[in-house]
Formats: sequence, structure tokens, C-alpha cells
Amino acid sequence: MINNIKKTIAYARRNGVGNTVVAAMERLRDQRTESYDFVPVSEEELEKQRKWYRALLNNAGKSKMLPLISILVPCFNTDRRFLREMIESVQNQTYGKWELILAEAPVVSRGRPYYPLTETIEGYSTNDGRIRHIKLKANAGISGNSNAALDVARGDYMALLDHDDLLTPDALCEVAIAAIKNYPRLIYSDEDKCDAEGKKFFEYHRKKKFNPDLFLSNNYICHFTTIRSDVIHTCRFRNEYDGAQDYDLFLRAIGRIMWTSDYEKQIVHISKVLYHWRTHENSTSANPQSKMYAYDAGKRAVQDFLDSNNIRATVSHLKHVGFYRVEYKEDIFDARKDVGVVGGKIVDKNGTLLGGNYRADGKIRFDGLPKGFSGGRQHLAVLEQDTDAVDVRCMKIRPELKNLYKEIFGISYVDTTKDNSIRPEILGTESEILNKCVRFGQATKQLGYKVLWDPGFETII
Repeated sequence: MINNIKKTIAYARRNGVGNTVVAAMERLRDQRTESYDFVPVSEEELEKQRKWYRALLNNAGKSKMLPLISILVPCFNTDRRFLREMIESVQNQTYGKWELILAEAPVVSRGRPYYPLTETIEGYSTNDGRIRHIKLKANAGISGNSNAALDVARGDYMALLDHDDLLTPDALCEVAIAAIKNYPRLIYSDEDKCDAEGKKFFEYHRKKKFNPDLFLSNNYICHFTTIRSDVIHTCRFRNEYDGAQDYDLFLRAIGRIMWTSDYEKQIVHISKVLYHWRTHENSTSANPQSKMYAYDAGKRAVQDFLDSNNIRATVSHLKHVGFYRVEYKEDIFDARKDVGVVGGKIVDKNGTLLGGNYRADGKIRFDGLPKGFSGGRQHLAVLEQDTDAVDVRCMKIRPELKNLYKEIFGISYVDTTKDNSIRPEILGTESEILNKCVRFGQATKQLGYKVLWDPGFETII
């Protein structure tokens, strides 16, 4: 309750009382409709995974297929109970080819460093050689400490785990299966939050498959993420982005392929909860305001990524912390050769969303969303994102698509993000307009271009 009050006050200071009232109304509406019960993996399924692992491990020809997964955990003065539960969640995995690297930064007292977690960690490592305790000479920050863990890791893949969070028992097996199948650069899963006791689960984050422009708006990948060894060793963590060091790392780890079609195989999403993000009074999950510096670091990470890829654009904060908007300094089609179409929102006179972002089956995303609402806890309705189709009544296209535009819509191209001069009767009924928009989106994507939905544009109908 106290954290919610703090967040509300901070939001009001940034965005004003009016916007805060609207955000509170949306949050109350979401709470009335939210329903989530974490269902643990059945013991039957877990036993199937154990048998699968043992069968490959005992087969001389196939055992080499099993990747060694190094789990990197920087620690500093961690709550002992949280630490024990985290370690045991790793030990309880159905997949056994892992190493847990606990890189402990010292606490300095009276000018002398000491390691308060030694007894706890060595109580486990003595009996399990896969658990490794690394005593760091000094606290070099989250990035420096993570790099120290990385430097001694021997794995084929590196998994990132916070010192007070929990893995589900099937987490590493699911990652290993994905790694064997495609040898991808990066693997991520769905997640939820749990209370300090690790017993109550809530706020299920059902993630989308990788969406490049959505990822530039927010680090929705977050937990549980595993990166191929050669990739992470090349990128490493950068201490100037502490607080958003994972976001910065992910951007650079996938940056080379983010603008190509190859990302669909190289960035794998496991649509299962494999990670419980523990909330307590000092955690970012419970109170994002406790680490505002992290969101500034995230903004800088996105800006650096764009600059490094010679994309002329600026990054700004949205109303909700940790969410960003990319504004292109020049024509987006010059800056982004991968984008073919950009479309915005279709709203009524009251600002209610009626269309603009369409799935391939014609379903309207965020249909009926009231003015000022952001689309739920992940604020998807206010974020730029790649989509299947956008609406011709709020659309601009690259010049190469003008003939396709005329072929499908039956009129010459008009940039309706600036000039809403198309008479609706020329395009047909609402159903016919939607059908044409979906066809145009599909044809654009078949030509190798992305369709970008930008809720910063809108057309009133």
C-alpha cells in the first residue's frame, strides 16, 4: 500500500493531477478484470524432463548436445533467506548441466572488507560442486560484478538471475531445449512476481514474441534471459548503464540482427513463466521509484543503440517510468530502411480508440480503449511497435509502395498522418476498409518491410 501511494505521488509530480486520475481509473479497471493463479508444472511433466535429460546425458553420442548453462548471480549483502531460496530453486532444476556462479562483493566495515554470505554459500558449494563462490576484491557495481562472474564462467550459455529471485524447476530444461533446437543468440521467457515469502504469485507478464520497435520502447524481455556465450563475452556489461545494464546488454547482443528477418530464429521466446521476481520493500519490482536512475540509464542505452546504428533519432521518457518514445529526426523511411508503412490511431470525437492497429485476422488491438488509457500494466497501447496492419486513414508509406497502395485501396497515395482528406465512401464500408488495410499490411510484409504502429499519430472519425 505504501509503495502504491509513493508511486502515485511520483506519477502526479511528473504528469499532473489530471493524468494521475486517468491512470488511477485505468488501474482500478484492470484490477477488477485481472485474474492470475500460477499453476506449477506437474510432477509428471517434471519427471519427463528428468528422464529426457538423463537419457541424453548417458548417451555418449548425444550428451555433447546438452549445453552447459552458467547462471550469473552478483551478490551484495543479500538477505540470507532470499539467497538460500534462490540457490535451492537452481538445485531443484530438472536439467542438471549447470553452474551457479555467486560473485559476492564485500561489505566494508571500519575500513576492512568482509564477506557476510560466505557461510551460507559454502554450506551449499561444499556439497554441490556446481555452485561456485567468487569473492570479489571490491564492489564494482552491478555491471562490474556481473562481468567478474562472466569472466570465470565456462558455459555455452549465460543465464542472468538476481540474488533474491526464484526459478521454476523446469526453467533450465526449457532453455536447454530451445538452445539445442536453434542455437539462438538470446532466449527469454514469461515471468511473474511473488511476495517476500515466495508463496503468492501475481502480475503475470505474458510477453510477446520479439518485436524490435516494441523493444526500443521498453525492456519487456527482462527475466528470465539467457544469452549465448560468444555473444555475451563480446558485448559484456557496461557500468555507465548500471540500473539498465541488462537492457543495454540485450540491445547490443541482438543489435546486429534486429533489423533483419533472421531475428525470428535468433531471438527465442518461451511462452511460460520460468521466473518469479520477488517483491520486497527495497526491490525495484515493488517500487520502481526506488531506482529512478535505472530508467534514465535505459533511455541512454536506447539512445546509444540508435547512435551506434547511425539512426538519427532521439529518445524521451513517456508518462510511465521505464517506457520510451523514439522520435526520428528525419524521414523515418530514410532512417529505417526496414520500415515500409507507419500508421497511427483511429479515434472518435471522445478520444476512444476505434482502430489503427490490426492483427492479421482483422482483430482490432486495444479496441474501445478510452482516451488517456495506456492499455494495461505494460502500457502497450502507447508504445511504438511492429504490427500486422495499420489503417489507411492514418498512414504514411515509403515511395516504393505507392503502386501497391493504389492497387489495393483504389486511390493515389495520400499521407493521412498529415492530411485526413480521404472521403470514407471512396474506401468502402468499415469492414471493407479493414479488409484492404490487412491485405496491404500482408503484401508489405511479403516484400520484406515492417509495418510500424505509432500511437503518436491519430485521426478522428
